[in-house]
Amino acid sequence: MSADIEEKLDRLFAEARAGRPDTSAWEINFETRVMATIRERREAAVSWYALIWRMVPAFAVIAAITTVCSMTFTPAPSGDLFAAITTGQDEYMTTSFLTGE
Repeated sequence: MSADIEEKLDRLFAEARAGRPDTSAWEINFETRVMATIRERREAAVSWYALIWRMVPAFAVIAAITTVCSMTFTPAPSGDLFAAITTGQDEYMTTSFLTGE
């Protein structure tokens, strides 16, 4: 009995190996389906340069606020011609006196 079953299994496996699956249904419009899938994935993902262009107005507002604040809060210029040279001179003298240098 077991030899008969083994013989049937061998014939069944041989027929299965010899037969080719029918892939014609999968092959129809394969390229079209692949391109549609790629197009769909590209539309779903937002590229990094698109995000940068969307952020340009926000960066422009930040730059404008920074410019206005820097022009508004600048100290009045000194009439002393030597102010640029002597700025911080008092602190330097105090530090050198206290440290003994």
